[in-house]
Amino acid sequence: MTDHSIAPVLAWGAATDTGRVRSENEDAFVAEPMVFAVADGMGGHQAGEVASAIASTTMRDRLLAGAASVDVAVAAVVEANAAIFQGAHSNAEQRGMGTTLTAMVVLAEHEGAGRRLALVNVGDSRTYVVRGDQLRRVTIDHSYVQELVSTGHITEIEARSHPRRNIVTRALGIEPHVRVDTWVLPFVLGDRYVLCSDGLVDEVDDDEIASVLAANPDPQAAAQALVDAANSHGGRDNVTVVVVDVLDGAPPPEAATDLDADVAWGEDEVRDRLIDAEAGAADGPSLPAAGAPAARAATTAQLPVTVSGRVAGSGRVAGSGGADGRRFNVGGLLFALALGVIVTLAVTLVLVVRHNADNSPDTTVPTTLVTTTSSTPATTSTVSPTTSSPTTVPVSAAPPASAGG
Repeated sequence: MTDHSIAPVLAWGAATDTGRVRSENEDAFVAEPMVFAVADGMGGHQAGEVASAIASTTMRDRLLAGAASVDVAVAAVVEANAAIFQGAHSNAEQRGMGTTLTAMVVLAEHEGAGRRLALVNVGDSRTYVVRGDQLRRVTIDHSYVQELVSTGHITEIEARSHPRRNIVTRALGIEPHVRVDTWVLPFVLGDRYVLCSDGLVDEVDDDEIASVLAANPDPQAAAQALVDAANSHGGRDNVTVVVVDVLDGAPPPEAATDLDADVAWGEDEVRDRLIDAEAGAADGPSLPAAGAPAARAATTAQLPVTVSGRVAGSGRVAGSGGADGRRFNVGGLLFALALGVIVTLAVTLVLVVRHNADNSPDTTVPTTLVTTTSSTPATTSTVSPTTSSPTTVPVSAAPPASAGG
């Protein structure tokens, strides 16, 4: 579909399917002239369908005319999170529901900046971009297997068939606050964006995705072809794809088609927001760190965040995070606790020996050994595989229990 009422011109297509195994489709999508999104719901009693519907409806209603800034887009995600969280706690049948969300919204033009796109992401649904013949994943999955990939324990190929690939570490509706990854990209003529649920990427690898996109210049045909490819490989999950083509904008770079420079475009703007928001904080702003080469220059919203919690009924469990939403270093905490116990026992033993030595041999003084455990705050960090990788489940920790496939 093409809309000539806005400039630059966009064309898009969308397709969704239940797949060959599931009986219900808990995915939802938005495909409007100024906002596009894919949400993958989770939870028992069809609650995942409710969660994804809330997320997609909120994004459509709040961003139908685009967004004045990245903050406006993030605010819509935060609103969706609050609505899902409230629904899960007010309705027993929807307890534990949640959803992933990857979305793209057209930003208002700023003086000298031109039209831009804001990408927001929570969970393991993805946004890709194609420029020339290069497919690049922009978002970074918030999942247990992504942490294993980022730390070099498994490969991308192994991650696609890993038994715990359905464990996500962040989702909407699990906690009252949510951390949102954001990117800002310029409009570049010929760029093609692909938003999808994990039902696509678990069945179709990136090389095949690129081939299907190249073979289908029409965005609607491309979206449907990708859904069909997922089903042809087994269709073990719901699959949803939104394809968006940029038909007007700045010409692509002549020197190279690599997208690193454009993904970094706008990073300073969001970083300034982070610095301003966190000025005076004891630990300073949470800025992107170096990581694996999956994507680059993701930044995190400056809103209050908590990412611990569970998602019941779908085989997905949200992992634990610190109160500030940063990486929860379980190994460091256990080491600190063990060290605290050892030090406490040693000090107590010295005090007991001194006490007995100071008392008369004829006097028996009952001694009670009291052991206390010192609690040392977990060390936190922000991992950014080329784009950024916010909170993820550390590989040193035992993975959360999964309720199913």
